[in-house]
Amino acid sequence: MKVLIACGGTGGHLFPGLAVAEMLVSRRHEVKLLVSEKAVDQAALKNSAITVRSVSAVGYTGAGGLVKFCVRLARAVGDCLEECRQFEPDAVLGMGGFTSAPAVFAAKWRRRGVKLIHESNAVPGKANRWSGKWADHIAVGVPDCAKFFGRKPVTVTGTPIRQTLRQGKIAGAHERLGLDRQRLTVLVMGGSQGARAVNEAVIAALPELSAWKERAQFVHLSGLRDEATLRAAYQKNGFTANVMSFCSEMELPYSAADLVVARSGAATLTELAVFGLPAILLPYPQATGNHQWHNAKVFERIGAARIAEPVSRLPEELAGLFDDAHRRAGMARAVQTLAVSDAAERIADLVETYAD
Repeated sequence: MKVLIACGGTGGHLFPGLAVAEMLVSRRHEVKLLVSEKAVDQAALKNSAITVRSVSAVGYTGAGGLVKFCVRLARAVGDCLEECRQFEPDAVLGMGGFTSAPAVFAAKWRRRGVKLIHESNAVPGKANRWSGKWADHIAVGVPDCAKFFGRKPVTVTGTPIRQTLRQGKIAGAHERLGLDRQRLTVLVMGGSQGARAVNEAVIAALPELSAWKERAQFVHLSGLRDEATLRAAYQKNGFTANVMSFCSEMELPYSAADLVVARSGAATLTELAVFGLPAILLPYPQATGNHQWHNAKVFERIGAARIAEPVSRLPEELAGLFDDAHRRAGMARAVQTLAVSDAAERIADLVETYAD
């Protein structure tokens, strides 16, 4: 069976798509990935053994004008039409984001194979709202999302995570990160898209957490531009911290962490659930349809996370959880109820069933 997976644009779409691709390849299917021309896609797939094609799709943000967007969209659809003609897929899977819709539309136009989409967020993005009209089946990460697709058949699969993360916590993570196993470890994920405000919020919170500088430590994924600033802030406030611009082995900080501060993208939340990590969430306010807030509310409703709204409440939320190990343990138990470690298998099963 030949499967075309459109999954580029952001890590939240790319890595789940790659996880499904690896699962299908392990089942001896032929898979090709359609990704964007963005650097994040090219870097992440640099050493991948799976065949990749970049298409000229872009998301519409208003910058550059509607005409320019339409030209790029038409070019992306053309690329996908050509790929459907050459590759002749039995199934096309769109993982959401701006590379997904052109691929599903092209498959519909060419009448090539079964068309499926996966939506990881609690509220679907524009691309999946659009391409969902042409899809034969919808897979969703959380049950809350199913209602947005009308009468279309929907299966709750969870959101796939990378193979390296599916093994769960690993021994020796503290030592490999240069951390003290006896201290409370806070993982801050401030290197993702739109997350500079997370870095700034943590810097502002540090002076108010001085009572904990001998008992708490941080692992901070900063992004390249804020790395030096954050190192200086931790040093100035007397906190032990491992600041990294990027981490290619996320199983290490996830294994060492007792508490996480992060945005609330679907892929991140899925990984927190698998590792059983309580979190303080700062939803990205510019996310399409405010979907990060809706994602965070799913976790908050069951007691798995706290939402720091406004962001100035971060010091208060951190201090409250620092002082209450029982509460952190309860949040960890709650978040594990949302864990789905076999989402890639579930989606691969759907692809096989519908293509067959």
